[in-house]
Amino acid sequence: MPEVTGAINAEFSSSGGETQLLRHQQSYPLKIAKTFRFEGRQLGVYVMDASPGMMAGDLYEQQWRFGKGTDVFITNQSYTKVHPARKSDNDPATPTRQRQTLHLASGAYVEYMPEPLMLYNQAYFLSETDIRMERDSTLIFSEIVCPGRTHRGEQFQYELYRSRLSVWYDDELIFTAKQLTEPGKHAPLGAGRWDGYTHLGSLYMFSTVADAALVEKLRDKLERKFPPGGSLYFGISLTYKYGLAVSVLGRRVYEIADLLETAWGIIRSASFQKPPLSVPK
Repeated sequence: MPEVTGAINAEFSSSGGETQLLRHQQSYPLKIAKTFRFEGRQLGVYVMDASPGMMAGDLYEQQWRFGKGTDVFITNQSYTKVHPARKSDNDPATPTRQRQTLHLASGAYVEYMPEPLMLYNQAYFLSETDIRMERDSTLIFSEIVCPGRTHRGEQFQYELYRSRLSVWYDDELIFTAKQLTEPGKHAPLGAGRWDGYTHLGSLYMFSTVADAALVEKLRDKLERKFPPGGSLYFGISLTYKYGLAVSVLGRRVYEIADLLETAWGIIRSASFQKPPLSVPK
């Protein structure tokens, strides 16, 4: 296995209704830049990468533990930038890797919403995310994947993107999602693949309150704000158990982010009686 080049290991606890960062370890270039409180006692956490981005051979590892009754929002300060996997065209590709693990104790409420992933020309990126949830915990998780620095003409010029997301609830595997994109072997923009779209966004909610009524409410409100036939193509569905997924294809990050943030706000209000969260960046 490659050596870990950046890591965060953090644990949160709750006492008297207040969530706190109980303990953490970190290694350069990853660090918890700061924590802060929102109204309603939710604890906000900013993660910072002090480097220009993830280089060939890098392995970032993040482990998060959320104690009983904790209420946490986590994001990072900027895009995750994945640089080329080779120094020259004749060199073999050296993959860049990311491993994330989240453990949610009973009653924990966690929103894990990083900034978009940017895959540079010749990037080769492998990502694994494992989530383990105890009964009555809740996770809202989002991600946006960009095809490259489009303002510089990069579009699906990366070598490979592979991701895996697995969720266990009470030790039962309730959800898994896998994606593999190799632009050099299969043209992503073709019909039956990305079908002309360039950016992918996802929002997941895992909780026992996920049900068909919430899916219908999301679909109705999202279709009112983002009518079918517009610049975004999206869908909402229940997962196998204790979850729902919002998936969206588009061509601009800000449009996808707007839809996902709208869905996030609906979920917070309808399911948890929480107001929309304004996150300073």
